Amino acid sequence: MYLCKLYNINKHKSSEMKKIIFGLAVAISCTTVSYKSFAQKYFAGTITFETKYEGDTDPQRHIPSQQTCIIFENKEKAELYNGVLRTIKDGDALTVTMLVDWPGYPRIGYVSDKEATQKALSSQKFSYEERSDTKTICGYECKGYNVTAVVKEEEEEDEEEEAVELKYIVYTTKEIGKDDNINALDYPGLSGYPLYVESEKDGVKTIIQASEVKKSKLKAVDFMVPSDYKMCSEEEFQEEMIKRAQGQ
Repeated sequence: MYLCKLYNINKHKSSEMKKIIFGLAVAISCTTVSYKSFAQKYFAGTITFETKYEGDTDPQRHIPSQQTCIIFENKEKAELYNGVLRTIKDGDALTVTMLVDWPGYPRIGYVSDKEATQKALSSQKFSYEERSDTKTICGYECKGYNVTAVVKEEEEEDEEEEAVELKYIVYTTKEIGKDDNINALDYPGLSGYPLYVESEKDGVKTIIQASEVKKSKLKAVDFMVPSDYKMCSEEEFQEEMIKRAQGQ
């Protein structure tokens, strides 16, 4: 899913930067894989998610948006913002790659390691309460959970650390993903892969639900970083994203 909350942005980063990389997990995918097709013991295929809004007065946000991702075992590659951003997550290795293909600019990516991901995850605490109802989504029987996430925000040295509480309703299926590590980067400890996520903020309800689940054969190369991307350090990546947001 693309509701990643792994990366806390310092308050003094630009607002443009916050909008661009809010909620995006970061790291690099494993490169020691073969080019042969994956054995199809576990789900492999493409999932299309549709985002809808309820209660928003802005008519543009009432227009449904879509996101597609491919999944095999506990690996997930998602395409966001019409292909401008791609993320490759590996729940077993606790790694994610963020690749940016911004029109008019060179392709860049940000690489983080397992240690950095674990540090980001340590600022969050999740709890799950099983719901009594279920949903059938794209032919998959899904169990419901009430999710509470407490996320600590980074502060200056002379300020107290603040915590933000986020609440979600999710419905998951155990037929997608190798095991619960499929959620290690988004909902650590949650059982099953989410095909439905509902949240509410300022009177606006956001619903992200799978509209199509299609099985297919995948190859290891589908989860690798293309050779035409320049991989940057964290600082270089942030600087580049700020420049692009400002049109520089």
